[in-house]
Amino acid sequence: MNAFITLRDNIRRFVLSREMLFLKIWSGLVAFVGLMCIRANFGHNKQISQIWLSIVISIICAFFPMQGVSLVLVIVLLIDLASLSPQVAIVTLGLLIIGYFVCAYFRSKNTYNMVAVPICYSFHAPYVVPLGAGLMSNINELASVVCGSVMAFYLSIIKDNTTAIVDETSEVSVVSLIQEQMITNRMFWFYIVAMVAMYLVVYMLRQSSINMSWMIANAVGVAVEFIIMLAGYLLTSQKTEIPSLIIGNLLVIVVGLILNYFVLDLDYSRIEKVQFEDDDYYYYVTAVPKIRIAEEDKEVKKI
Repeated sequence: MNAFITLRDNIRRFVLSREMLFLKIWSGLVAFVGLMCIRANFGHNKQISQIWLSIVISIICAFFPMQGVSLVLVIVLLIDLASLSPQVAIVTLGLLIIGYFVCAYFRSKNTYNMVAVPICYSFHAPYVVPLGAGLMSNINELASVVCGSVMAFYLSIIKDNTTAIVDETSEVSVVSLIQEQMITNRMFWFYIVAMVAMYLVVYMLRQSSINMSWMIANAVGVAVEFIIMLAGYLLTSQKTEIPSLIIGNLLVIVVGLILNYFVLDLDYSRIEKVQFEDDDYYYYVTAVPKIRIAEEDKEVKKI
């Protein structure tokens, strides 16, 4: 166990000593993955979908904060969708504007979740975002998770109906797709409920005073989301989606364990309960010490 703790502390110190470099690498990596998702799922604009241009944009995005990276990805997505259909691009822009207003109203700071959820949705694991946000953020971020979930489902519908949208003889419109395959689609509501329920369960358990709260929040949050989505797939006769659901949830569990390993460092085996009072109150305090490994003192002798 001490070896794992020492390894984690060494990684922490290494990352913190080069924090700006790792932030740039992370921003560039997220931008590149996002551009590859746009290219793989849409790619209607051949000029902006070229791999060399994606690399250049990713290098530029490395110097942007995450909000700036999400804005660049939104612009690229709108340009690509405009090549598919101007109507699709306009509706997408409208949904994004509404989403940003909703996030502003609920004071959600991490609006990049509106881009992160569709990216994770491409890997069949959108539940990574509510898990991470529930563990690391406050309740206000629920708005950005919900808006990102709606955007991800909408983009998946556009992807699945690309042929009908391009066909000039087809009477399919974006508004009709939203009405028929989102608003009246039971699976869409199962999906939204699962995302919201997972976020709330993870957030509330993470805030509780129980031992191993982060681990329990991770396990229970994934279980709640899995049950809701499984019920949705069974009731809507989409059993073929269950294997991808299982794989996606396994990925979510791994992400939760990684976050718990690197962020939280509490030693629940040495919990201390303290009681004291003042003139007005009597206090009961539970203190959970952090895990610390004493560094070895190296003595260098010159001979």
